[in-house]
Amino acid sequence: MRLIADTGILVGLLDKRDQYHEWAKQVAKRYKSPFYTCEAVVTEAVYLLNSRAGVQAVARLLDFFEADLVKIDFRIESHTSRITTLMQRYENVPMDYADACVVVMAEQEKYREHLILTTDAQDFRIYRRNGRETLTIDTPFETQK
Repeated sequence: MRLIADTGILVGLLDKRDQYHEWAKQVAKRYKSPFYTCEAVVTEAVYLLNSRAGVQAVARLLDFFEADLVKIDFRIESHTSRITTLMQRYENVPMDYADACVVVMAEQEKYREHLILTTDAQDFRIYRRNGRETLTIDTPFETQK
């Protein structure tokens, strides 16, 4: 199974004041890394960490990449039309760019068996991969298959 990291788990791991910090620590202990993600998620996480916990938290996030605990596994060039289609389909939710990238990652064959680690349970329960398949998520609220 491949673990897909959404923004919330990365922020939760590195910001001790984050409401999901304890959940994120438990998840990191429960699952073997690496966590896979996309640059859109990293951008959101860097923005949030810098504004909430400071540059040291951002530096620790970047250290995760050097240690191969988190890996970027997504190239936008290969998926622009799919990202656009998803954002249009879920415009009423609304689906942001990072969420669209995470869903497209989950649609790839190598992620057939996936687990999305997210604090955004409400939206990821609505989103579907490949048009109709539910996503497997682990949230602070529950694990859902």
